[in-house]
Amino acid sequence: MKLIRKLLIVRYKNRPLTAVEEDGKIVAFSVSEEAESILGNIYVARVQNIVKNIQAAFLTFGDGKVGYYSLKENPNPIFTNPKQTDKICIGDGLIVQVARESVKTKPPTMTSRINLTGKYTVLTVGNTHFGISSKISDQNWKNRCKEYFSNYCNENYGFIIRTNAYGVSLEIIEKEMQILVASYQKICDDGIHRVKGSCLYQTPPDFINQVKNIWQDGLKAILTDQEEYYQKLQEYLLREQAEDMEKLFFYQDSWPLLKCYNIERQLEKALLERVWLDCGAYLVIQPTEAFTVVDVNTGKCVGKRNHPDTFLRINLEAAKELAFQLRLRNLSGMILVDFINMEEENNQILLAELEKLVQQDAIKTVLHGMTALGLVEITRKKIRKPLHEQLLTICTACHGTGRV
Repeated sequence: MKLIRKLLIVRYKNRPLTAVEEDGKIVAFSVSEEAESILGNIYVARVQNIVKNIQAAFLTFGDGKVGYYSLKENPNPIFTNPKQTDKICIGDGLIVQVARESVKTKPPTMTSRINLTGKYTVLTVGNTHFGISSKISDQNWKNRCKEYFSNYCNENYGFIIRTNAYGVSLEIIEKEMQILVASYQKICDDGIHRVKGSCLYQTPPDFINQVKNIWQDGLKAILTDQEEYYQKLQEYLLREQAEDMEKLFFYQDSWPLLKCYNIERQLEKALLERVWLDCGAYLVIQPTEAFTVVDVNTGKCVGKRNHPDTFLRINLEAAKELAFQLRLRNLSGMILVDFINMEEENNQILLAELEKLVQQDAIKTVLHGMTALGLVEITRKKIRKPLHEQLLTICTACHGTGRV
């Protein structure tokens, strides 16, 4: 049975907020920064410094910002002035993309492996392979894609077919690929003539990116009650996703979308440390500097005390809630989960179920198994700041310790 999805776009504390609703339940939030996000922007950057012992360079870009650039992960830099060698020197001009926004004390991460993302495909500079989303299981369709698009990859770039492409006409996908190739060529041509620090490509506002990146399967409505957002969405859809224009609606009512969908209350709950389960147990979710820690507690759960079936039932419900909370709060990086201790047989049942749950996440999430201490290890790809960092600031009294 297909999910019914809606994308809600509202104004929250003078910032655009997007919420994804699936079958009547909000499953993901994203709040735009007060300043425009630089994630995905492409710049002509200048090499400011090279630190050999960490195999990295620091680049200046934009209006004096500094970014981190891994030499190991970028063996083929894109120079604005062609060189005989790929060796980077101080003062060189590079065409780079912001791969990760700044996190706390860490500067933005820059890369020469530029990605240009469309609704159905991604052009990948430096990765010359042709790939298809692992979430598409139809092998016959995959084979037709590989045969049809076999000539599109070259020594400079490759392509990835996104999950949203499944079932779409190959001609429509090809048209988008041609647009992405033209965009990449323009960026390279412009980079030669632009001064260092210039922005060559600026990503659309976050709420428009959400329209492009949301799973299209089951998407029935893109809903906003802000006229400014509605006009920008109209312009974008007419230009790049005309087939989705019929899904865009301007909500006009004295009762705003924030209240209609109880968004403020659900945001508050998504920022709480403790999450209660229906069985009476609860999760404690604590983000730290290095990783996120999740603890499962029996709480008020009623059942046979110390009975293996009771513990398995609690852990399975906790696993389902955990997968939901990872997406809702946009928790990423390393995640350690301390489930209630069980026998090895039940641990395997739990891990198998958790594996199924995290595979449903649109963001790459990997279950690495259980450590010798009984902690479950998960990694989730970092793309943007988690929800608590988007909305909260560090307390000036306790400086983030939670104690005064």
